[in-house]
Amino acid sequence: MRLKLYPENIIEFIALLLGKLPTPLLETYYGGAYSKSLIAGLRLGIFDSIKDRTKTAEEIANDINCDLAGLTTLLNALTGFNYLDKKGEKYSVNKKVRNWLLKDTHNSMKNAILFTGDVFDIMNNTEEIVKSGKVNDFHNQDKPDSFWNNYITSLAKFAHFTAPEITKKAMTMRNPLKLLDVGGGHGIYSMSFCKRYTHLMAKIIDLPKAASIGEKIIIKEGFSERITYIKGDMREVNWGKGYDIILLFNVIHTITEYESLKLIEKSYISLNDKGTLIILDSEHTGGSKKLSATSGFNELMFFIITGKRTYSERNIRKWLTNAGFSKVKKKNLFTIPMTLFLNAIK
Repeated sequence: MRLKLYPENIIEFIALLLGKLPTPLLETYYGGAYSKSLIAGLRLGIFDSIKDRTKTAEEIANDINCDLAGLTTLLNALTGFNYLDKKGEKYSVNKKVRNWLLKDTHNSMKNAILFTGDVFDIMNNTEEIVKSGKVNDFHNQDKPDSFWNNYITSLAKFAHFTAPEITKKAMTMRNPLKLLDVGGGHGIYSMSFCKRYTHLMAKIIDLPKAASIGEKIIIKEGFSERITYIKGDMREVNWGKGYDIILLFNVIHTITEYESLKLIEKSYISLNDKGTLIILDSEHTGGSKKLSATSGFNELMFFIITGKRTYSERNIRKWLTNAGFSKVKKKNLFTIPMTLFLNAIK
């Protein structure tokens, strides 16, 4: 998926068509402008301030304790970027904001975007990190509890949106009884599989701080009797055996290539015959072809924040085959189309 410049009038359309516009400059300018403005709006609480009624800039400023002049400029920017509507002197949220950005809505991506803002703060040092190759993995356990809360709850919110389709499209035996969710701290995917298979019991492996937050989510959702946690590093703890399903969701890009191979081999050993390993990770087209925007940027982003990278589908398939898996099948997901979703049968 790629973002694209869209002209707002006939002059801009003609200039863009004739190649007269400096598109690299405009893509840099507007890409940063959109993300910086939206993240600032969420951090300041602008959208939730006017979710119930229209307000003037002065009313919003009083509500969120913000300078009026500075706030007015941000409100107008958000209006220009189609995140706010304006009628007279009053601002209101539009359908896009109501669907995705308010904290109390079912599909809210607010926490996920706020966490993206935290990631972008780290990426402000991209050139220094690329030049030195020195990275401080943001999964470091010394991170404060507030970081882990934002991280896990944002992943949980996104997983709520994608889990039903993933569970429906997963290749599993008819009545699986045991599931292992590796690195699935928030527990949303495990709960989704438990809802689909009434006799399924699940275990989740994750770092202690992530697991502690996940446990609260599991209890709140009423699944504490069917889902338990193994707290520790997935590369070091004892997984146990006898699983019918193992999930490796968004973990391969957090470890090295060698560790990824070993994780897949460990999955094979831990599965029952005919059991399924399901991999969900960022897409990476790899090979000699031109990378998609998602592939290219995610490889950079994961290096900047963890020191690791995304791996190509071709390599992951090779690791699965070498580990002994058969019937490796790729499926497309409509809720998260820029991802790799592989099912492999032991």
